[in-house]
Formats: sequence, structure tokens, C-alpha cells
Amino acid sequence: MSVSFGDIEAARRRLDGIVKPTPIMTSTTLDQMIGARVLIKPENLQKTGSFKIRGAFNRVAAMTEAEKKRGVVAASAGNHGQALAWAATRADVNATIVMPRTAAIAKIAATRGYGQEVVLEGPLPSGMPGKPAVEK
Repeated sequence: MSVSFGDIEAARRRLDGIVKPTPIMTSTTLDQMIGARVLIKPENLQKTGSFKIRGAFNRVAAMTEAEKKRGVVAASAGNHGQALAWAATRADVNATIVMPRTAAIAKIAATRGYGQEVVLEGPLPSGMPGKPAVEK
């Protein structure tokens, strides 16, 4: 799949008003620790806490009506799932986010909080209540 400059411009237009412009920041402390100039792009300031909202919203916004009717499914331990849940809710598209049972509780709650279905799957680590990670 090739991406043209026109594709990038179309994505930028779809994201206008959706994502926050984030500044490029510097840190003298980091520069000194690393011995190089470090540029920081604080994408954690976005609605869902990461840059993932850019791709998730862009893809959902570009879906055909038939695709939107079918809905979307994704597997994620957190950031992408949150972004897709938020984007799908905003676009009135049903989404199912499959997350590992071991995902951070805060990530699971945030993803559910955006209004979409979360399915927890996968083995539990050994020693946790429920099904053990390794069957005997």
C-alpha cells in the first residue's frame, strides 16, 4: 500500500479539530543526560492519552457506510483500544476491543468509558485467581 502526499493531506483535514496541536519541547536536563539535543512531542496531551488517536480516528472517519455498519474489532492492551473506542463512539460505529485479562485496570476502565464493548481474553498469570496461565 502506498501513501501519497494527498493521502496525508486528507488525513490532516479529517483530524482538524479532533487532535490537539502538540508543541515540540526541549529539556536541558535530558539533553545533558543523553549528551544530545532531545525533542519531545507530548502526545500524552491528546484526548485518549497518546498519539494513537490520530490513526484510529483517521481510519474510522475514512470508513464507508457499509464498513461503519459492520463495525470494527481490535486487539489492544490499552492505548490503541482507547483511541479506537473513542473514535468509534464519536462516529456512531460499534466497536469491540479485545484486551488481555492482564491489561492495566485503568486501561480497561478508560476503554470501556469511551462507550464500546471490551472483551477480556487470554490466560491469567500463574498464581492469580481463576484459570492458571499454564495448564497442568
